[in-house]
Amino acid sequence: VLSMLAEADMSLASLTAIVFGRGPGSFTGLRTACSVAQGLAFGANLPVVPMDSLQVVAEEARHAACGPTAPSAVTSLLDARMNELYAATYVYDPSGWTELLGSRLVRPHDLAAHLGTVQEALGLPGVAPAGASWVLAGNVFAEYADSLAEAIAAVEGLRTVAAMPTARSMLRLAPAMIAEGAAVDAALALPHYVRDKVAQTTA
Repeated sequence: VLSMLAEADMSLASLTAIVFGRGPGSFTGLRTACSVAQGLAFGANLPVVPMDSLQVVAEEARHAACGPTAPSAVTSLLDARMNELYAATYVYDPSGWTELLGSRLVRPHDLAAHLGTVQEALGLPGVAPAGASWVLAGNVFAEYADSLAEAIAAVEGLRTVAAMPTARSMLRLAPAMIAEGAAVDAALALPHYVRDKVAQTTA
């Protein structure tokens, strides 16, 4: 972080805020992200902007497919390990992103039922063409290909986009979020856990 700031001829204190991914994600990874963001922010007297990893995936997917094929709705799916997926759905309009269905755990073999819930929330008919309006985005399509294929194929025209929560997408989201009051005191740099029983197996 300090090396990159030096390249840009900027100091930590000159920043507006520290943006970080609050999760969902790996237990240790989230704690590390929060700790680093909090330490930098406290030291420079800056606020922090916690961002949902799944919303950042949606932004990454939309940016990757910019133009007429850019989706207006994205269901983000990240590998939660232990044969589970983190899932959330967001809709986009000129004012930005709105969370339609919040973060949850979905087993790969339950994806069909989850997609049905998303379709209902989006007001889409059961198997109507989704076209460019709704896509699935994330890092699960290779790892869980066999488990997910049938559920995805059942929704005609539903596309998948490989996407991860990148720093670039966080920075694209940050100005609007700061304008909306999402910057908070560094003490509130807290992780967002969807699965909190990290010492146990799914069994």
